[in-house]
Amino acid sequence: MDIKALRELAQTYSVEQLNQCVNDLENKGSCSCSQKSDPFEIMTDLLQAIEVRQAMDNGSSLQDAVREFSKRVRAVLS
Repeated sequence: MDIKALRELAQTYSVEQLNQCVNDLENKGSCSCSQKSDPFEIMTDLLQAIEVRQAMDNGSSLQDAVREFSKRVRAVLS
């Protein structure tokens, strides 16, 4: 999990914009939201950022949204 990329994407783009980036990546093989070259890394970052941005749109701060998302990921992995 690239926390820096996750935070940057969630701060910069709306859920709709992130979803459009996902669609662009799926359909065109690239998107304007990320400078990374690996499409799998980009997709992972985008999908994580969508989760965090949704929490932010529901009233959480960026820090709290990232913390809660990280807890959920750790719970799944353990």
